[in-house]
Amino acid sequence: MASRLRDWVASRIPRREAVQAWPLLRPFARHLGRPGLWQMHRRSVPRAIAIGLGVGILVPVMHMMLAALLSIPTRANIALAAAVTVLINPVTIPPIYLAAWRIGEWELEARGSNPTLPATQLQGHVETWLSWAQHASAPLALGIVTLAIITAVTGYALGSIAWRWHIAKRWKARRR
Repeated sequence: MASRLRDWVASRIPRREAVQAWPLLRPFARHLGRPGLWQMHRRSVPRAIAIGLGVGILVPVMHMMLAALLSIPTRANIALAAAVTVLINPVTIPPIYLAAWRIGEWELEARGSNPTLPATQLQGHVETWLSWAQHASAPLALGIVTLAIITAVTGYALGSIAWRWHIAKRWKARRR
């Protein structure tokens, strides 16, 4: 089971040559070629998971490229950071953004300030719709940032724990 999962993940992680061939990343090809950015070790794996999850939530478009670019200064694993952004996809975006809006609404204590509009008002009054969108944007923006931070920190912690567990398992097998 674990080897099948590992093989599946390894087949989905982009290779160095593929990332360097992306047209938008060509100006950064010199930095992307550093071998340390492609190795998996105890520091680069949790960083990559945190970057991938945080960027995936904050930036719904082109998040794979942005995660690869942010991996350079943070010395995270580029391939893993790009692969983790796949968890945030068109299927998961609506529930994530709904949760972000609820979190932002809770943070701003604005539960009663967002007007609910019947369908007839939406058809006839553009001003009312724009007013509602304006009131909903603050909780959504705050919630997205909060959710991205919480997800990135959680991903970093779980990545560190998983890496330590993996190394302990390898040491145990080596001792046998």
